[in-house]
Amino acid sequence: MASIAKNFGYNILLNVSRVIFPLITAPYVSRVLEPDGIGLFGFSHTYVNYFVLVALLGIPTYGIREVAKSKSSKEEVEKLVSQLMSISFICTAIVSLFYIGSIFLIPKLAENYIIFFIAGTVLYLAPFQIDWFFQGIERFDFITVRSLIVRIISIGCIFIFVKTKEDLPLYVGISALGTVIGNVWNYIALYRYGIRVKISIKNTYRHLKPLLILFSSSIAISIYIVLDTIMLGFMSDYNQVGYYTNASYISRTLLVLVTSLSAVAIPRISDLTKNEKTEEINLLIRKSFSIISFLAIPMTVGIICLSSEFTILFFGEQYGGTIIPMAIMSGIIIAVGFNNLTGVQVLIGMGRDKPFLWAVIIGAVLNFFMNLMLIHEYGAIGASISSVTAEFVILGVTAYFVIRYTPVRIKGIRGDIFKSIIGCIIFYPVCCLLHNFVDGWKYLIIATIISGIFYILLEILLKHGSVPLILSLIKSRIRK
Repeated sequence: MASIAKNFGYNILLNVSRVIFPLITAPYVSRVLEPDGIGLFGFSHTYVNYFVLVALLGIPTYGIREVAKSKSSKEEVEKLVSQLMSISFICTAIVSLFYIGSIFLIPKLAENYIIFFIAGTVLYLAPFQIDWFFQGIERFDFITVRSLIVRIISIGCIFIFVKTKEDLPLYVGISALGTVIGNVWNYIALYRYGIRVKISIKNTYRHLKPLLILFSSSIAISIYIVLDTIMLGFMSDYNQVGYYTNASYISRTLLVLVTSLSAVAIPRISDLTKNEKTEEINLLIRKSFSIISFLAIPMTVGIICLSSEFTILFFGEQYGGTIIPMAIMSGIIIAVGFNNLTGVQVLIGMGRDKPFLWAVIIGAVLNFFMNLMLIHEYGAIGASISSVTAEFVILGVTAYFVIRYTPVRIKGIRGDIFKSIIGCIIFYPVCCLLHNFVDGWKYLIIATIISGIFYILLEILLKHGSVPLILSLIKSRIRK
């Protein structure tokens, strides 16, 4: 069994690339495509991903758990992969027809049908999105290397081919092509691993009930994650979509660093649950909590302190409308970070899919009605408020279900939260003081470094629970 620290390291590297690579292209693309171009891209990307979600039918989460349970038998894994991919192929064929039909039947989409048709490439080849297989067998090294290579190629193509606002179709195509290349690479690796996929509906019915439960959860989650963009596109204009897209993009880009442990923890918790090792589960969740609180709280406070200066420097003066939504959206780093612990790691990892479904349905319904009330008048700001509120409500509900339906009990969590908050108090005075001496990128870089140093030192002094974990990981890497 692969080391969870090693897998976590690979997943951190993967998610750091998800942060760094878009940060390289975002300033360039934002200025070239302008707010309405970014808005149209964000709208098309979000719209097609709704259909991808239906085509995959909850398989990405279900597949990780089931592969982890069956990985000791290659024959069982091959049978499982064949069955899940067969379901995905059938769903994708049906959903693709509905997607293409909607492009030509809905006037707002028909105006830019080429953009939506190109964006749909990720839908047409959705069955090949099989990262769940490699996550289930804990091959995070393969996922990381493949993703890094594909992202480097995509970045090069963006700077070479996207030169003016009229190149928006090319930008959409390059973004979709990166996903397609990764999917094809996945399938080749699957074949080399010795798995031969046989498309058949035989014995697939046993998967439908758990898949539908997880699919319902995915749909509910998507309502408060991406429905904001869809509703903005239909209820407002593409400029507001552009402001919201960039605001959400920064927070969710940093969020992947916080949620890195979830993908690693799901197969491990599933395996521990199968073997009834409750104490080991509690220890793993406690470590997860410490790391999330150590990272999420300072990231949120940092974005709030620096959002005004960062937005204008990073995206350009046309994106002043992004400043307030970005500060609001920073709250999802904390909410989603802990949601991944209570909901994804614990409830899904331990097979408690129905309580998780109820939690996200509550959040989804709340988000939908808040959007109806706030988007028309407040645009991107209203969508941001709705999204963050829904996430915190879901956090409360999932925490309640963890206590009620699982043996997981996390001790000492309030102490780590308090220590992280104390460590962030220094951020605001540091930013105010530095503003008197430097500005622009120098201000952002120096403020981030000084605040980060003070935060880490304070957490060491306060003996934050994650400090020993991080130091031991660094020491082990240095020795190697």
